[in-house]
Amino acid sequence: MPREDRRIYFEFQETYKAIYALCVQNQIKKPQPGMVTAVLQHAGDPQKAIVRIENVHDKTSQDIEFTRDFIAAALMLYCRTLRIPLPKSAQKSVEYAVDSVILRVQI
Repeated sequence: MPREDRRIYFEFQETYKAIYALCVQNQIKKPQPGMVTAVLQHAGDPQKAIVRIENVHDKTSQDIEFTRDFIAAALMLYCRTLRIPLPKSAQKSVEYAVDSVILRVQI
């Protein structure tokens, strides 16, 4: 049976917008204004990620912990906003690169 494996790459700026939008939608605490400078897998729990946000005005940074599911949901919401089609039945997962976050879609 044929299979499809897609990867959608999000720059850190887009990742911040996606996380912010999902926080607003779910009415939870929004991240501080700034730029994402790193997204790292949590050392103790592979189902969590650490998102480092740096405020360019006062040079402070904040590490925020999110689940992989939350980041995947944020990226899927961002895809919907940009009208990027995502099949409902596909398995979706998140991967981290040095300068981007990857939404992997497998059918």
